[in-house]
Amino acid sequence: MGSTKLYVNDEVVAEGPMKTQPAKFTLSGDGLCVGYDSADAISEKYTAPARFTGGEIFAVAVTVEEIEYHNLELEARRALLKQ
Repeated sequence: MGSTKLYVNDEVVAEGPMKTQPAKFTLSGDGLCVGYDSADAISEKYTAPARFTGGEIFAVAVTVEEIEYHNLELEARRALLKQ
């Protein structure tokens, strides 16, 4: 069991516990889908396969580290504004 946070425009919009499945997924083939769910649906609100049609995905970042997410671009802008 782990925890997860969903960021939209660098703001946390959802967070909570997340079940993990060690050794089940890989980063090849359909192991990591963005904008498309090719396997088991994660919600009863849709059936897989399914495509994301609610907007535009500009970037995705995934980390398994125990450190929190930091927007380095935003931090650099703040630092420059202080100078």
